Amino acid sequence: MSFTSQPAEPGEFPSARLTKWALIAFFLYFGLRLAFYALTIAPSVPPDEVTHFALSRIFSRVLLLPVDSPETYQYGLVSHTPWLYYWLMGKVMPLNFSGLPDLTFLRLCNIPFALGTVYFAWRTLRLLTEDRLTQLLLVILMTNTIMFTFLGASVSYDNLANLLAAAAIYYLFAFFVKRDGSLLAASLLCQLAGCLTKTNLLPLALLLSLVLLANERRNLGRLPGGMAAFFRGAPAKAGLALLAIVVAFALNAQLYGGNYLKYRNISPEMGDVLSTEAALKYRTQARNIIFAMFKEGKVTKGKALEMTSGITHEGDRGTVVALIEEYDYQKRNQIEPFSPLEYIPIWIETMCTGVFGIFAHKALPASGTKVLVFLSLIVVSVIGFAREWRPREDGWLAGYLALVAGCYGVFLMYFVNYRTYLDFYSTWLSLQGRYIFPVLAPAWILCSIYLLRLVRGRSMRLALFAAAALIFICSDFPYFITHVNSGWFAWPRG
Repeated sequence: MSFTSQPAEPGEFPSARLTKWALIAFFLYFGLRLAFYALTIAPSVPPDEVTHFALSRIFSRVLLLPVDSPETYQYGLVSHTPWLYYWLMGKVMPLNFSGLPDLTFLRLCNIPFALGTVYFAWRTLRLLTEDRLTQLLLVILMTNTIMFTFLGASVSYDNLANLLAAAAIYYLFAFFVKRDGSLLAASLLCQLAGCLTKTNLLPLALLLSLVLLANERRNLGRLPGGMAAFFRGAPAKAGLALLAIVVAFALNAQLYGGNYLKYRNISPEMGDVLSTEAALKYRTQARNIIFAMFKEGKVTKGKALEMTSGITHEGDRGTVVALIEEYDYQKRNQIEPFSPLEYIPIWIETMCTGVFGIFAHKALPASGTKVLVFLSLIVVSVIGFAREWRPREDGWLAGYLALVAGCYGVFLMYFVNYRTYLDFYSTWLSLQGRYIFPVLAPAWILCSIYLLRLVRGRSMRLALFAAAALIFICSDFPYFITHVNSGWFAWPRG
């Protein structure tokens, strides 16, 4: 399989030396911003960080896995749910000898996850092209997507999930190019570990399995022989890889298979596992239960609003009230729900608002003009892909990236967000930009390549590169620091 472009010529701008130092500078700038956020953002701001930190602390007190108890009810399930991130954070928490608060320490421990995600995105791009300007553009896009940056400096299982997703994609594609069995083993292990981190990585693992079958459809008979050669060439390394894969697969089967056998759901709700009384102690479950009772006519609107007083989290209490009022208004006025096609532009706009703005327990949403600019860049890149991709000449890697990113986005939109909309009659509930981040690397890789391929000539490419780079850079930290107030920070700020 060929790369989609030949290595850059020695005299091409930027030079190899300039590219290396520019990449280092952008990684360093990204790391410094992450450290700034980790050290300064108030604990109540990042999305669900209070819950993620509390669960990490609970996991730090046990050797293996904790069990549900009255102490844990307010944070949701600790059993029957992906646990790898909390287990890792629980094990590093006792290593905090820095004098920093444990929350700050764990934030700093999350920074390598974000840096690693960018690194694997860059490595994946280099499987497709060695064009230096494209490499720089990708790193700029990845490190200046404002919600990705903000999330990367918080305590969140999304950070580990994003890293494992990017690594799984890289190792699978590297296997296609280099035909090394250890790379396929690494991809499978990352996929399995990702599924133990977040349920939403299950569809990504399925998509990567389909890509593997599609790429190897003519080599399936030779695949076992290739893996056997891997074992003969490095028996110790292969044996460890096989053991790790078997253990990870068994843990996934125990979690998801056990959930399905017991609850007929691979990801049961808290109310399925514990009593309704216990579930009501968790703010998200309390929201869902109260709204469901009102929607099903089990309680009146007044009673439902009264029940919300039991939710101590002000934001979640306000969310339930808004959901009840919105549902009541739509039902009284006989407003029909949007069809899937009508929902698509709503989903795209809301998703972009959350990717190019910040949605946490405080919000810095992207303006309509800002969203339009970014959408224009994405649309132009899609046009570039449709016009410039030549699978016979370039190979299928770019097509596989488009398939993975596109199908994951469709799955998220229809099977997750649209179904939530039908349940709650709300276009904004559980529709967060960060949910698309498992495929952020494929999306930005394709944009970086095919945006620059639309134009010919050094001057035009540099102009387009500069425009896209400035839009992303200015829309990240400069935009943040000029639009937030002191409530975002852990110290007074004028």
